[in-house]
Amino acid sequence: MVKRIFGICLLSLLLLSVLNSPAVASSRKKAALEQKIIEISALQVKIIDKIDQAIEMHIFLQKRLNELQDEIKIEKNRFRIKGHEAPLENLRINYDLNLIQHLRAYIAQLDERIAYFEAGNERLKFYLCQIKDEIAIINTLKDMEIENLVDRIDTVLDEFIPETQKPIFDALNIRLMPIEQVWNEIIPKPIETTIFSGS
Repeated sequence: MVKRIFGICLLSLLLLSVLNSPAVASSRKKAALEQKIIEISALQVKIIDKIDQAIEMHIFLQKRLNELQDEIKIEKNRFRIKGHEAPLENLRINYDLNLIQHLRAYIAQLDERIAYFEAGNERLKFYLCQIKDEIAIINTLKDMEIENLVDRIDTVLDEFIPETQKPIFDALNIRLMPIEQVWNEIIPKPIETTIFSGS
């Protein structure tokens, strides 16, 4: 009985020493970092998909916006609209201006989302390079350095994973440009000139 207890204790000590050996510790560090590579790669696929969707939507909306601006110019010439108040009385122009107002807000929000996801993707690329470097020198790294890296990566993952599950933009929270400003950008005001009479 004493021999059996002694044998179990000896086996437990042997297992603990093997599990705490530098080779096993290095293997665990490497496995943790390799898991982060998998998580980062999966997130990058989602982020790139979001960027592609946003760019595709941006192109479509910009094309429609250009068509509406051309239509406004045609209507302005057709009805010989001179002033900057009269366009709002033309139903077609008024409708187009309102639509352009919304399209510009959507495009601005899409641009923000594209920039946000591109910045996140760059951060993930940086961490992938850092992981690869650290795996190459894993035997010389301290546990604390790996834990700090894993914590920084987890922070980025926690930020971007939920973002990839949201719609590309929120149509309820858009900032609309004043309609007069939309009109003035499409049809700039003529430059007023004054004639000075000689004395």
